[in-house]
Amino acid sequence: MRVRSGLLVVLSVARFLAYASPAYPQGSTAVAQLNGTVLDESGGTVKGATVALRHTDTNRSYTTSSNDSGYYAVVNLPPGHYELTTAFKGFVTTVHKSIDLSVGQFATIDVTLKVATHGEIVVVTSETPVIEPTKTEISQVISTQEISSLPISGRLFTDFVLLTPGIATGRTGLQSTFTEFEVTRVSFGGMRDLSNLVTVDGADNMNTATSSQRSSPPQEAISEFRVVNSSFGAEYGRALGGIVNIVTKSGGNDFHGSLYDYFQNNATDARSLLQPAPQSDALHQNQFGATASGPIKKDKIFFFVNYEGQRREESPTYPTTLLEPVLAFSNKAPFAPTVQTTNLALINQAKEALGIAQENINILKTKDNDYGIVKVDDQLNADNHLTIRYNIEDGRDLNQLVGSTLDGGGIGAPSSGRNVYLRDQSLVGTVATILKPDVVNSGLVQYARRHYNFPGVTGQPNLDIPNTLLFGSNFGVIEAIYESRFQLSDSLTRVKGNHVEKFGGDFNHVNNFAVVPGFTPMRIVLPGINCLVDFANFVNPTADVPSAPADGPCPVANPPFFPILGSASRHCRSGWPGTQSWPASNPARDSDGLEERISAVRDGELFREERIYDAETARILFRAYGPPYHRNTDPSAIAEKQAEVVLPVVLAGLKSSPFFRSVCQNLDNVSLV
Repeated sequence: MRVRSGLLVVLSVARFLAYASPAYPQGSTAVAQLNGTVLDESGGTVKGATVALRHTDTNRSYTTSSNDSGYYAVVNLPPGHYELTTAFKGFVTTVHKSIDLSVGQFATIDVTLKVATHGEIVVVTSETPVIEPTKTEISQVISTQEISSLPISGRLFTDFVLLTPGIATGRTGLQSTFTEFEVTRVSFGGMRDLSNLVTVDGADNMNTATSSQRSSPPQEAISEFRVVNSSFGAEYGRALGGIVNIVTKSGGNDFHGSLYDYFQNNATDARSLLQPAPQSDALHQNQFGATASGPIKKDKIFFFVNYEGQRREESPTYPTTLLEPVLAFSNKAPFAPTVQTTNLALINQAKEALGIAQENINILKTKDNDYGIVKVDDQLNADNHLTIRYNIEDGRDLNQLVGSTLDGGGIGAPSSGRNVYLRDQSLVGTVATILKPDVVNSGLVQYARRHYNFPGVTGQPNLDIPNTLLFGSNFGVIEAIYESRFQLSDSLTRVKGNHVEKFGGDFNHVNNFAVVPGFTPMRIVLPGINCLVDFANFVNPTADVPSAPADGPCPVANPPFFPILGSASRHCRSGWPGTQSWPASNPARDSDGLEERISAVRDGELFREERIYDAETARILFRAYGPPYHRNTDPSAIAEKQAEVVLPVVLAGLKSSPFFRSVCQNLDNVSLV
């Protein structure tokens, strides 16, 4: 359990100077910038030209003028479609249409004015290309068209980040300290995926406990986002990896709406190669929703709303070895006929012997999520613009992590599943103010809350077979996160001559409560399935869970780990090294010379090879020290005293280990036959 309350303040002051060509800030949060130079036909600069930029969706206008060197700049622009009009007395008014500005863009459009004749107007109707000659950051914009057109399962739009060069999915357990499955964790340039920053409309969208992104608005509500790999500006801050800067949609003067439903099911999809029969390949998904946008008051107040629901159920993917048929034989009667079974059946028998509920592979992973966003833009007056956004996610996801590769390298079994109960909310307000024609201020306030509960489905102890299967509680999770964030941010931009100066500050107060269970209730790492079987037989000798030779011998089945000698209690009562006593109930007394041999082993002798012509003696030693290596593999030959058995090397004095002393103490009050 951890409680943390923190203050985080970032102050960045930057001045960018240029003489041959203007230079500008290398980064921005949720806005764009347009600049350029006004020239006449001879290439001379035009001072005092009026430059007006109009947002075509909302009819909002931004006006400035060119300075002594003909340079103009319009800053703090919301991404969208624009029209640029440039006018000066004695010259033809020039209009550039179809200018698209994206998030974080610093576009340059130079305008050449012609001498006027008869009051004509030059209109450039083709799409005006914009360039960014002053930018040094490495970044890529994922546009609205790409977001809406590219196919993606689950419609988690941040997966499109992986389209950017140098970015890969973060590796759980190696890069991520904790498993957090509901978002796509990405690594920039091979760095840890804990080192990134994600913003939505300029507001931080990070989960402080795990340094991963919080819930984001639905894909249908996203206008575009910019992925910044490196060389980003000071106003981002706090990120060693990369930046994902998301901008949501806004309303305009025209009404728009949509209804949608994306579905998948196993009736229309081919069976996955990772789910061969007889594994279940059930899949049913519906992702549905609606959007609406338009004016509340034309040219002044606009709205955008979106609701989306997701209902999904699917069969987990298990390793094929789980259901493969195997041959097994009894540990109590090793020369009895073999039986055909499966690894799953052996695992369930072992778990039952340990007093743990069996695995049920017929469960389904479900996802039952609801998302919502409401955004209002208000042009308060000519110099002030207000935006308010509220978004929420409610999640109820069952049996997550089953079939996933978890910390430790094993595939999550049904007992390692966890349920998600999530509510994530964010309220953000921004105000953009034109203080002077060449001075613009932008302020942001955010209050966000995240309640995330991730309880285990079974609460079983963690039995881990590395690189194969993981049972019970996964140690690499956070069971609960309760986080609240209050953020204040402000930036001031001033255009002075050919220079752009930018000042900013960011303040975050984060209150964070997290529950990290670690290895609770316990973790046991077992090299193989036969080790799980041997451990179960050691704890419960009456169970007689059979072993599967195909899995190979357990490397820790001999002392001091969990030797199998009839029963654990009998093994404890047999005395410590140097003791010649042996319980009368042990059938070794009935085999000539066997007691002396075993006592000699406990007293420190080694015997690497022993010829045994007594089948009963072979069975007892088999149970005591693991499977013998048969030179004649025919069990009937052994029964007829024709076989030669080579016993494994047995070290002396192993029962003196503290581990076995504690085991025996725990068995004092347990009655075992």
